[in-house]
Amino acid sequence: MESPNLNKPMFQVCPEYANSVRNGECITCDSKITNEGFSDEISIKEYGISGMCQECQDSVFNNPTKITS
Repeated sequence: MESPNLNKPMFQVCPEYANSVRNGECITCDSKITNEGFSDEISIKEYGISGMCQECQDSVFNNPTKITS
């Protein structure tokens, strides 16, 4: 599994996220990251983008909040 690129602006602006990735933890809930924790290849790729575990990805992408203006 490929770790997120820590040179991305998100990790530069929020160094605590980079520290979580270095420690093998989800940037959102601090759970340990393992290959077995992901349901599919797309979720593993998303971890490489966002640093979020499967549970946090599910909560973000499966329950989007409607934005109203």
